[in-house]
Amino acid sequence: MNISIDSAMTTEEALLQNPQSLAPLDVIKALRLTPVTYYGYDMQLHQGQIVMHEAHEADMQAFFDLARSIRFPICKVIPISDPKYAWDDEVSCTDNNSSGFNYRVIMGTDTLSKHATGCAFDINPVPNIYVRYDESGNEIYRLPKDGVYDEKKLGTLTFDHELVLLMKNRGWFWGGDWKKEDGRIDYQHFEKSAE
Repeated sequence: MNISIDSAMTTEEALLQNPQSLAPLDVIKALRLTPVTYYGYDMQLHQGQIVMHEAHEADMQAFFDLARSIRFPICKVIPISDPKYAWDDEVSCTDNNSSGFNYRVIMGTDTLSKHATGCAFDINPVPNIYVRYDESGNEIYRLPKDGVYDEKKLGTLTFDHELVLLMKNRGWFWGGDWKKEDGRIDYQHFEKSAE
């Protein structure tokens, strides 16, 4: 069976630090590069890689095992340190890349994201958009900029989707459950503490 390789980085390449935003050494030491296999948008098998905290390796495998079993399409899974993304979340999301670790703050804030410790991952950002709201509930930011959340689109996650339910049962939070009142809705996003 042929498998298309979307990412074949070495551990050293995948854990390469962003010179503009250096992660503490203890964060880097806890990260693992995990190969994952999934059906792409072409409905053929693909292999990618995701960088996550070592505590989440089993959950990652469970997620991708189920995604493959139900043939849920995932566009690509490439670490954010790949030169074509160069740690830029906006570039990665616009390319519909699914990823985990990225030492950065939550967009529009000074607060470190769960991605900064490898305790969050995003899936298919183009159909599963991120939207930020002000205190009045007005949209102030959207990523991708021209993205529209449509439950019927290929690769879209919903509140009753098998993958969402699997992760919530394993103790993860799904950003699609957040409300305007929370200041953001993030359909692509899953997060969990390392403890």
